[in-house]
Amino acid sequence: MSRRTALTAHLAAALAAAFIAAPAYAQPGWGIRSITFQEVIERVTRMPYDQELQARAGQLGLNVVNLTWEDTARNGGSSVGPNISDLTLQVREKDGQGQVRTHLLPVIRHPNFSDKTADVPLDDLWVRVGNQTQGGHKVARPMREVLSNLKEYLSDPSSLNGSDNFIAPRDTHVLVSAQHVFLPIPPGTNGGKVEFNPVLFNYQSSAGHPAVLTLLVTREGTSATIIDNAGGDQSYQGWGQQLFFNNAGQKTVFTAERKSSVKARIEAGQATAGDAGALEEGADMMMIVQVPLKVNRPRREYFGAEDYEMAPSAAGAAAEAAPMAKASRRRGSDVEQAVLGHGDDQGPFRELAGMRIERDPRFPIRVTVQFYKATSNGIVDEQNLADVNQAIQKVYESGDYVGSLVVPKGERTRPTDWIKDRAPRLGFVY
Repeated sequence: MSRRTALTAHLAAALAAAFIAAPAYAQPGWGIRSITFQEVIERVTRMPYDQELQARAGQLGLNVVNLTWEDTARNGGSSVGPNISDLTLQVREKDGQGQVRTHLLPVIRHPNFSDKTADVPLDDLWVRVGNQTQGGHKVARPMREVLSNLKEYLSDPSSLNGSDNFIAPRDTHVLVSAQHVFLPIPPGTNGGKVEFNPVLFNYQSSAGHPAVLTLLVTREGTSATIIDNAGGDQSYQGWGQQLFFNNAGQKTVFTAERKSSVKARIEAGQATAGDAGALEEGADMMMIVQVPLKVNRPRREYFGAEDYEMAPSAAGAAAEAAPMAKASRRRGSDVEQAVLGHGDDQGPFRELAGMRIERDPRFPIRVTVQFYKATSNGIVDEQNLADVNQAIQKVYESGDYVGSLVVPKGERTRPTDWIKDRAPRLGFVY
Protein backbone atom coordinates (compact mmCIF):
# COMPACT_ATOMS: atom_id res chain seq x y z
CA MET A 1 0.00 0.00 0.00
CA SER A 2 1.42 3.38 -0.99
CA ARG A 3 1.43 6.38 1.30
CA ARG A 4 -1.20 7.96 -0.99
CA THR A 5 -3.40 4.88 -0.65
CA ALA A 6 -2.94 4.87 3.12
CA LEU A 7 -4.01 8.49 3.44
CA THR A 8 -7.01 7.99 1.20
CA ALA A 9 -8.12 4.91 3.10
CA HIS A 10 -7.60 6.67 6.44
CA LEU A 11 -9.70 9.65 5.44
CA ALA A 12 -12.38 7.47 3.89
CA ALA A 13 -12.66 5.39 7.05
CA ALA A 14 -12.88 8.52 9.18
CA LEU A 15 -15.58 9.93 6.93
CA ALA A 16 -17.60 6.73 6.94
CA ALA A 17 -17.31 6.55 10.73
CA ALA A 18 -18.55 10.09 11.00
CA PHE A 19 -21.67 9.19 9.05
CA ILE A 20 -22.30 6.19 11.30
CA ALA A 21 -21.57 8.03 14.54
CA ALA A 22 -23.56 11.15 13.72
CA PRO A 23 -26.55 11.49 16.04
CA ALA A 24 -29.98 11.10 14.49
CA TYR A 25 -31.81 14.35 14.06
CA ALA A 26 -34.70 14.93 16.40
CA GLN A 27 -38.02 14.47 14.66
CA PRO A 28 -39.50 17.89 13.92
CA GLY A 29 -42.63 18.93 15.71
CA TRP A 30 -45.53 20.67 14.07
CA GLY A 31 -45.24 24.24 12.85
CA ILE A 32 -42.43 25.99 11.01
CA ARG A 33 -39.00 24.41 11.30
CA SER A 34 -35.78 25.85 9.90
CA ILE A 35 -33.04 23.66 8.49
CA THR A 36 -30.09 23.23 10.85
CA PHE A 37 -26.47 23.86 9.94
CA GLN A 38 -25.72 20.21 10.72
CA GLU A 39 -28.32 19.12 8.17
CA VAL A 40 -26.88 21.50 5.58
CA ILE A 41 -23.40 20.08 6.15
CA GLU A 42 -24.65 16.51 5.81
CA ARG A 43 -26.46 17.19 2.54
CA VAL A 44 -23.57 19.05 0.95
CA THR A 45 -20.76 16.72 2.02
CA ARG A 46 -22.60 13.79 0.43
CA MET A 47 -22.33 15.27 -3.06
CA PRO A 48 -19.45 12.93 -4.07
CA TYR A 49 -21.77 9.95 -3.42
CA ASP A 50 -24.60 11.26 -5.62
CA GLN A 51 -24.33 8.86 -8.56
CA GLU A 52 -26.65 10.93 -10.75
CA LEU A 53 -24.46 14.01 -10.25
CA GLN A 54 -21.33 11.96 -10.88
CA ALA A 55 -22.79 10.73 -14.17
CA ARG A 56 -23.69 14.23 -15.36
CA ALA A 57 -20.27 15.58 -14.34
CA GLY A 58 -18.61 12.65 -16.08
CA GLN A 59 -20.24 13.59 -19.36
CA LEU A 60 -18.25 16.84 -19.16
CA GLY A 61 -15.02 15.05 -18.25
CA LEU A 62 -15.34 16.05 -14.58
CA ASN A 63 -15.50 14.20 -11.24
CA VAL A 64 -16.97 15.06 -7.84
CA VAL A 65 -14.43 14.26 -5.09
CA ASN A 66 -13.49 15.39 -1.61
CA LEU A 67 -9.74 14.79 -1.84
CA THR A 68 -7.74 16.19 -4.74
CA TRP A 69 -4.29 15.35 -6.07
CA GLU A 70 -2.27 18.53 -6.55
CA ASP A 71 1.18 17.20 -7.45
CA THR A 72 4.10 19.18 -8.84
CA ALA A 73 5.83 16.00 -10.07
CA ARG A 74 4.24 12.62 -10.67
CA ASN A 75 5.47 9.58 -12.58
CA GLY A 76 3.82 8.78 -15.89
CA GLY A 77 0.85 6.44 -15.54
CA SER A 78 1.15 6.39 -11.75
CA SER A 79 -0.29 7.87 -8.57
CA VAL A 80 3.16 8.44 -7.06
CA GLY A 81 6.21 10.54 -7.80
CA PRO A 82 8.93 12.76 -6.31
CA ASN A 83 6.70 15.65 -5.18
CA ILE A 84 3.18 14.58 -4.27
CA SER A 85 0.50 16.60 -2.47
CA ASP A 86 -3.06 15.80 -1.42
CA LEU A 87 -5.52 18.61 -0.74
CA THR A 88 -8.79 18.68 1.16
CA LEU A 89 -11.05 21.59 2.03
CA GLN A 90 -12.47 21.26 5.53
CA VAL A 91 -15.47 23.22 6.83
CA ARG A 92 -15.62 23.82 10.57
CA GLU A 93 -18.55 22.97 12.82
CA LYS A 94 -18.64 23.82 16.54
CA ASP A 95 -20.49 21.52 18.90
CA GLY A 96 -22.36 22.52 22.05
CA GLN A 97 -19.12 22.58 24.05
CA GLY A 98 -17.34 24.88 21.62
CA GLN A 99 -15.17 22.08 20.24
CA VAL A 100 -14.44 22.06 16.51
CA ARG A 101 -15.01 19.18 14.17
CA THR A 102 -14.48 19.35 10.44
CA HIS A 103 -16.10 17.92 7.32
CA LEU A 104 -14.60 17.40 3.87
CA LEU A 105 -16.02 19.68 1.20
CA PRO A 106 -17.00 18.42 -2.27
CA VAL A 107 -14.97 19.54 -5.26
CA ILE A 108 -15.77 19.33 -8.97
CA ARG A 109 -12.66 19.01 -11.13
CA HIS A 110 -11.02 16.92 -13.83
CA PRO A 111 -10.18 13.37 -12.66
CA ASN A 112 -7.38 13.08 -10.11
CA PHE A 113 -5.47 10.35 -11.89
CA SER A 114 -5.13 11.90 -15.34
CA ASP A 115 -4.72 15.38 -13.78
CA LYS A 116 -5.50 17.65 -16.73
CA THR A 117 -3.38 20.80 -16.42
CA ALA A 118 -2.48 23.92 -18.37
CA ASP A 119 0.88 25.61 -18.87
CA VAL A 120 0.17 29.27 -18.10
CA PRO A 121 2.87 31.95 -18.53
CA LEU A 122 4.10 32.97 -15.09
CA ASP A 123 4.05 36.62 -16.08
CA ASP A 124 0.26 36.39 -16.57
CA LEU A 125 -0.29 35.70 -12.86
CA TRP A 126 -0.71 38.50 -10.32
CA VAL A 127 -1.45 38.32 -6.60
CA ARG A 128 -2.80 40.72 -3.98
CA VAL A 129 -0.37 41.67 -1.18
CA GLY A 130 -0.35 44.05 1.78
CA ASN A 131 -2.29 41.91 4.24
CA GLN A 132 0.93 40.75 5.91
CA THR A 133 1.58 44.07 7.66
CA GLN A 134 -0.56 46.11 10.03
CA GLY A 135 -2.27 48.86 8.05
CA GLY A 136 -0.70 47.62 4.83
CA HIS A 137 -2.05 48.95 1.55
CA LYS A 138 -3.41 46.08 -0.53
CA VAL A 139 -2.10 46.15 -4.08
CA ALA A 140 -1.61 43.68 -6.92
CA ARG A 141 1.90 42.48 -7.73
CA PRO A 142 3.21 40.02 -10.34
CA MET A 143 3.67 36.58 -8.85
CA ARG A 144 7.18 36.53 -10.32
CA GLU A 145 8.08 39.64 -8.31
CA VAL A 146 6.71 38.19 -5.07
CA LEU A 147 8.57 34.90 -5.49
CA SER A 148 11.78 36.71 -6.49
CA ASN A 149 11.75 38.91 -3.37
CA LEU A 150 9.71 36.95 -0.85
CA LYS A 151 11.04 38.66 2.28
CA GLU A 152 9.36 41.88 1.19
CA TYR A 153 6.01 40.12 1.42
CA LEU A 154 6.42 38.42 4.80
CA SER A 155 5.18 39.66 8.17
CA ASP A 156 8.54 38.63 9.63
CA PRO A 157 11.34 38.67 7.04
CA SER A 158 13.68 37.09 9.60
CA SER A 159 11.58 33.91 9.47
CA LEU A 160 13.40 33.12 6.21
CA ASN A 161 17.14 32.46 6.24
CA GLY A 162 19.17 32.65 3.07
CA SER A 163 18.02 33.70 -0.37
CA ASP A 164 14.42 34.82 -0.84
CA ASN A 165 14.46 34.20 -4.59
CA PHE A 166 12.34 31.15 -5.44
CA ILE A 167 12.26 31.62 -9.19
CA ALA A 168 14.17 29.13 -11.34
CA PRO A 169 15.29 29.62 -14.97
CA ARG A 170 12.70 27.03 -15.98
CA ASP A 171 9.81 29.18 -14.73
CA THR A 172 8.54 30.56 -18.00
CA HIS A 173 5.26 28.77 -17.22
CA VAL A 174 3.48 27.37 -14.17
CA LEU A 175 1.39 24.22 -13.95
CA VAL A 176 -2.27 25.22 -13.46
CA SER A 177 -5.43 23.28 -12.66
CA ALA A 178 -8.94 24.55 -11.82
CA GLN A 179 -11.82 23.33 -9.68
CA HIS A 180 -15.04 24.35 -7.95
CA VAL A 181 -15.54 23.91 -4.19
CA PHE A 182 -19.03 23.71 -2.67
CA LEU A 183 -19.68 25.19 0.78
CA PRO A 184 -22.62 24.33 3.08
CA ILE A 185 -24.37 27.67 3.55
CA PRO A 186 -28.10 27.86 4.43
CA PRO A 187 -30.39 29.54 1.89
CA GLY A 188 -31.50 33.16 1.84
CA THR A 189 -29.79 36.48 2.40
CA ASN A 190 -29.41 35.60 6.09
CA GLY A 191 -27.69 32.32 5.37
CA GLY A 192 -24.79 33.27 7.58
CA LYS A 193 -21.06 32.70 7.35
CA VAL A 194 -19.07 29.47 7.42
CA GLU A 195 -15.44 28.90 8.39
CA PHE A 196 -13.07 26.57 6.56
CA ASN A 197 -9.42 25.74 5.89
CA PRO A 198 -7.54 24.20 3.00
CA VAL A 199 -5.53 21.23 4.32
CA LEU A 200 -2.43 20.14 2.40
CA PHE A 201 -0.42 16.97 2.92
CA ASN A 202 2.87 16.59 1.06
CA TYR A 203 4.37 13.10 1.06
CA GLN A 204 7.98 14.28 0.76
CA SER A 205 7.72 16.73 3.68
CA SER A 206 8.47 16.03 7.33
CA ALA A 207 9.00 18.13 10.45
CA GLY A 208 11.88 20.50 9.82
CA HIS A 209 12.20 19.38 6.20
CA PRO A 210 9.57 21.11 4.05
CA ALA A 211 9.29 19.99 0.43
CA VAL A 212 6.84 22.73 -0.53
CA LEU A 213 6.46 26.47 0.05
CA THR A 214 2.85 27.58 -0.35
CA LEU A 215 1.17 30.88 -1.11
CA LEU A 216 -2.56 31.15 -0.47
CA VAL A 217 -4.02 33.99 -2.50
CA THR A 218 -7.46 35.61 -2.24
CA ARG A 219 -8.82 39.09 -2.89
CA GLU A 220 -7.70 39.94 0.66
CA GLY A 221 -4.05 39.09 0.17
CA THR A 222 -1.30 36.47 0.04
CA SER A 223 -0.25 34.18 2.90
CA ALA A 224 3.09 32.34 2.67
CA THR A 225 4.02 29.28 4.71
CA ILE A 226 5.96 26.01 4.48
CA ILE A 227 4.46 22.53 4.39
CA ASP A 228 6.45 20.30 6.72
CA ASN A 229 3.67 18.31 8.44
CA ALA A 230 4.87 19.60 11.80
CA GLY A 231 2.69 19.86 14.90
CA GLY A 232 0.55 22.86 15.69
CA ASP A 233 -1.49 23.27 12.52
CA GLN A 234 -2.45 19.66 11.91
CA SER A 235 -5.91 18.93 10.57
CA TYR A 236 -8.74 17.75 12.79
CA GLN A 237 -9.26 14.65 10.66
CA GLY A 238 -6.91 12.63 8.51
CA TRP A 239 -3.41 13.86 7.82
CA GLY A 240 -2.31 17.23 6.60
CA GLN A 241 -1.48 20.79 7.58
CA GLN A 242 -4.18 23.41 7.91
CA LEU A 243 -3.54 26.56 5.88
CA PHE A 244 -4.55 29.95 7.28
CA PHE A 245 -4.91 33.56 6.22
CA ASN A 246 -2.13 35.92 7.35
CA ASN A 247 -3.83 38.90 8.96
CA ALA A 248 -0.88 41.19 9.73
CA GLY A 249 1.06 38.36 11.37
CA GLN A 250 -1.94 36.67 13.00
CA LYS A 251 -3.49 33.49 11.64
CA THR A 252 -7.20 33.31 10.88
CA VAL A 253 -9.48 30.77 9.26
CA PHE A 254 -11.10 31.52 5.93
CA THR A 255 -14.78 32.45 5.81
CA ALA A 256 -17.46 32.37 3.13
CA GLU A 257 -20.90 33.91 2.68
CA ARG A 258 -23.49 33.92 -0.07
CA LYS A 259 -22.96 36.80 -2.46
CA SER A 260 -26.62 37.76 -2.03
CA SER A 261 -26.08 38.15 1.72
CA VAL A 262 -23.11 40.45 1.21
CA LYS A 263 -24.97 42.45 -1.43
CA ALA A 264 -27.99 42.91 0.86
CA ARG A 265 -25.76 44.08 3.70
CA ILE A 266 -23.98 46.61 1.51
CA GLU A 267 -27.23 47.93 0.05
CA ALA A 268 -28.65 48.31 3.56
CA GLY A 269 -25.74 50.58 4.48
CA GLN A 270 -24.28 48.00 6.88
CA ALA A 271 -21.08 47.20 4.98
CA THR A 272 -18.06 46.13 7.00
CA ALA A 273 -14.40 46.81 6.28
CA GLY A 274 -14.11 43.27 4.91
CA ASP A 275 -16.79 43.97 2.30
CA ALA A 276 -14.47 46.14 0.20
CA GLY A 277 -14.30 44.50 -3.22
CA ALA A 278 -16.63 41.69 -2.13
CA LEU A 279 -18.90 42.11 -5.16
CA GLU A 280 -16.07 42.37 -7.68
CA GLU A 281 -14.76 39.64 -9.95
CA GLY A 282 -12.51 37.20 -8.09
CA ALA A 283 -14.23 37.51 -4.69
CA ASP A 284 -15.10 33.81 -4.96
CA MET A 285 -11.61 32.69 -5.94
CA MET A 286 -8.58 31.27 -4.13
CA MET A 287 -5.23 30.28 -5.61
CA ILE A 288 -3.09 27.70 -3.83
CA VAL A 289 0.49 28.02 -5.07
CA GLN A 290 3.03 25.26 -4.39
CA VAL A 291 6.72 26.03 -4.88
CA PRO A 292 8.89 22.86 -4.72
CA LEU A 293 11.83 22.92 -2.31
CA LYS A 294 15.01 20.89 -2.02
CA VAL A 295 14.82 18.52 0.93
CA ASN A 296 18.17 18.18 2.66
CA ARG A 297 18.02 14.67 4.06
CA PRO A 298 18.92 11.17 2.82
CA ARG A 299 17.00 9.91 -0.14
CA ARG A 300 14.06 7.63 0.54
CA GLU A 301 12.04 5.66 -1.94
CA TYR A 302 8.42 6.28 -2.70
CA PHE A 303 6.54 3.11 -3.40
CA GLY A 304 3.22 1.57 -4.29
CA ALA A 305 1.16 2.18 -7.39
CA GLU A 306 -2.46 1.64 -6.37
CA ASP A 307 -4.66 4.40 -7.77
CA TYR A 308 -7.58 5.38 -5.60
CA GLU A 309 -9.80 8.41 -5.27
CA MET A 310 -11.46 9.08 -1.99
CA ALA A 311 -15.13 9.33 -2.84
CA PRO A 312 -15.65 5.87 -4.38
CA SER A 313 -13.87 4.20 -1.44
CA ALA A 314 -16.58 4.89 1.14
CA ALA A 315 -19.29 2.70 -0.32
CA GLY A 316 -21.23 2.51 2.92
CA ALA A 317 -21.52 6.27 3.13
CA ALA A 318 -22.54 6.40 -0.51
CA ALA A 319 -25.36 3.95 0.04
CA GLU A 320 -26.54 5.83 3.09
CA ALA A 321 -26.50 9.10 1.16
CA ALA A 322 -28.93 7.98 -1.52
CA PRO A 323 -32.22 8.59 0.34
CA MET A 324 -31.14 12.09 1.38
CA ALA A 325 -30.13 12.90 -2.18
CA LYS A 326 -33.46 11.76 -3.60
CA ALA A 327 -35.48 13.61 -0.97
CA SER A 328 -33.57 16.87 -1.21
CA ARG A 329 -33.36 16.85 -5.01
CA ARG A 330 -37.05 17.72 -5.19
CA ARG A 331 -36.36 21.05 -3.49
CA GLY A 332 -34.25 22.38 -6.34
CA SER A 333 -30.88 24.08 -6.52
CA ASP A 334 -29.94 27.19 -4.56
CA VAL A 335 -26.31 27.32 -5.71
CA GLU A 336 -24.81 30.79 -5.90
CA GLN A 337 -21.41 32.43 -5.83
CA ALA A 338 -19.69 32.61 -2.46
CA VAL A 339 -17.63 35.54 -1.19
CA LEU A 340 -14.43 34.63 0.66
CA GLY A 341 -13.12 36.48 3.69
CA HIS A 342 -11.30 35.73 6.92
CA GLY A 343 -12.22 35.25 10.57
CA ASP A 344 -10.89 36.36 13.95
CA ASP A 345 -7.23 36.24 14.94
CA GLN A 346 -6.18 32.91 16.48
CA GLY A 347 -2.53 33.50 17.31
CA PRO A 348 0.74 34.07 15.44
CA PHE A 349 0.82 33.11 11.77
CA ARG A 350 3.63 30.64 11.06
CA GLU A 351 5.62 31.69 8.02
CA LEU A 352 8.98 30.04 7.32
CA ALA A 353 10.04 29.14 10.87
CA GLY A 354 13.56 30.56 10.53
CA MET A 355 14.54 27.87 8.06
CA ARG A 356 16.99 28.09 5.20
CA ILE A 357 15.01 26.77 2.25
CA GLU A 358 15.91 26.53 -1.43
CA ARG A 359 13.89 26.09 -4.59
CA ASP A 360 14.12 22.70 -6.28
CA PRO A 361 14.38 23.65 -9.97
CA ARG A 362 13.57 20.14 -11.19
CA PHE A 363 9.89 20.63 -10.51
CA PRO A 364 7.41 23.26 -11.73
CA ILE A 365 5.43 25.68 -9.61
CA ARG A 366 1.85 24.46 -9.34
CA VAL A 367 -1.15 26.79 -9.05
CA THR A 368 -4.54 25.37 -8.11
CA VAL A 369 -7.30 27.83 -9.01
CA GLN A 370 -10.45 27.36 -6.94
CA PHE A 371 -13.90 28.89 -7.31
CA TYR A 372 -16.27 28.68 -4.34
CA LYS A 373 -20.02 28.11 -4.49
CA ALA A 374 -22.67 28.17 -1.73
CA THR A 375 -25.37 25.50 -1.53
CA SER A 376 -27.71 24.35 1.23
CA ASN A 377 -28.61 20.96 -0.20
CA GLY A 378 -25.89 19.81 -2.60
CA ILE A 379 -28.23 19.95 -5.59
CA VAL A 380 -26.39 20.99 -8.77
CA ASP A 381 -28.75 21.49 -11.70
CA GLU A 382 -27.84 21.52 -15.38
CA GLN A 383 -27.24 25.27 -15.49
CA ASN A 384 -25.06 25.14 -12.35
CA LEU A 385 -22.97 22.36 -13.86
CA ALA A 386 -22.65 24.20 -17.16
CA ASP A 387 -21.46 27.31 -15.29
CA VAL A 388 -18.94 25.24 -13.33
CA ASN A 389 -17.60 23.66 -16.51
CA GLN A 390 -17.39 27.01 -18.29
CA ALA A 391 -15.40 28.63 -15.48
CA ILE A 392 -12.99 25.69 -15.32
CA GLN A 393 -12.48 25.67 -19.08
CA LYS A 394 -11.86 29.43 -19.09
CA VAL A 395 -8.86 28.88 -16.81
CA TYR A 396 -7.47 26.21 -19.11
CA GLU A 397 -7.94 28.46 -22.13
CA SER A 398 -5.34 30.81 -20.63
CA GLY A 399 -2.68 28.13 -21.05
CA ASP A 400 -0.25 27.73 -23.94
CA TYR A 401 -0.66 23.96 -23.63
CA VAL A 402 -3.41 21.85 -22.04
CA GLY A 403 -3.26 18.14 -21.35
CA SER A 404 -2.03 15.49 -18.94
CA LEU A 405 1.57 14.99 -17.90
CA VAL A 406 0.57 11.71 -16.24
CA VAL A 407 -1.05 10.07 -19.26
CA PRO A 408 0.19 12.21 -22.17
CA LYS A 409 -0.96 11.60 -25.71
CA GLY A 410 2.56 12.11 -27.03
CA GLU A 411 6.07 12.96 -25.85
CA ARG A 412 6.26 14.89 -22.58
CA THR A 413 7.89 18.07 -23.89
CA ARG A 414 5.94 20.69 -21.95
CA PRO A 415 7.87 23.41 -20.06
CA THR A 416 6.16 22.25 -16.85
CA ASP A 417 7.33 18.64 -17.05
CA TRP A 418 9.63 17.67 -14.21
CA ILE A 419 13.31 17.11 -14.89
CA LYS A 420 14.51 13.56 -14.24
CA ASP A 421 18.00 13.14 -12.81
CA ARG A 422 20.00 10.34 -14.35
CA ALA A 423 21.99 10.09 -11.12
CA PRO A 424 20.10 11.23 -8.00
CA ARG A 425 21.94 13.82 -5.98
CA LEU A 426 22.95 12.60 -2.55
CA GLY A 427 21.43 14.53 0.31
CA PHE A 428 18.17 15.34 -1.45
CA VAL A 429 14.94 13.46 -1.84
CA TYR A 430 14.45 12.26 -5.41
